[in-house]
Amino acid sequence: MRTFIFALTIIVPVSGLMDQVRAADRVPNFDIAKNCTDEVAGGASTAQACKNDETTAKDEVVKRWSQFSAANRKSCVGESSIGGEQSYVELLSCLEMATGGHFSGGEK
Repeated sequence: MRTFIFALTIIVPVSGLMDQVRAADRVPNFDIAKNCTDEVAGGASTAQACKNDETTAKDEVVKRWSQFSAANRKSCVGESSIGGEQSYVELLSCLEMATGGHFSGGEK
């Protein structure tokens, strides 16, 4: 029984780590509509402007995803999801700051 419990204490954290590694391999699926609804409620911009900026940033992230290191992708996905908000604009900004790139799209 102790061997089984010990095995679980190893397997569970490793499986969580594997999920994080796999997550860095693909572009995250953020809910643009929800993010923009939350942002507009905070008075930051109009919903359409927000959606345009988020969609432009997502397209750029998708296009360039493989150019960013796995470590930067993982770190920036986490950073762009802080507080429950998930933003492609913030994700792209983080990735570009990490690599010295520049985003010429709209800002949030």
